[in-house]
Amino acid sequence: MIILDNSVLSSFKRLKLLSHLRKLLSSAIISEEVYNEYTIHWQKTIPKWIKILQPSKDIPLKSFPISLGSADLSLIRLSLEYKIPIATDDKSLRQFAKNLGISVTGSLGLLKSLYQGKIIKTRKEYLFFLNSLQKDIYISDELMKWALDES
Repeated sequence: MIILDNSVLSSFKRLKLLSHLRKLLSSAIISEEVYNEYTIHWQKTIPKWIKILQPSKDIPLKSFPISLGSADLSLIRLSLEYKIPIATDDKSLRQFAKNLGISVTGSLGLLKSLYQGKIIKTRKEYLFFLNSLQKDIYISDELMKWALDES
């Protein structure tokens, strides 16, 4: 199980890989705020394997970067409450989550897992998705090298 940010959800929707992602993950969670962000640009429904949950109000966050919005903070609270990782491409959210000891991945990590798990069948198809993903996120040379590493 994983918590999805709108950045990852939107990337996989645009790449037409949400059904592939389902094969990798047993289930996923988004917050109501992420659902609202997602439905502004995409369809009004989400796949049934993605659940919408609201975090408990009992999880205070004393200090956080001003760059994080309410959707970001809802994901942090969900992660702390359910003790599960977050998938996001948002740099500020990633750093804040890591500082709190939350495990983080992103679209690139999930895409590589799809390839390693043979859900994306061929290297040619994987390279196509890697190149397409660059329309959504910046992938540094170092990250691209990691993504292309077969080990």
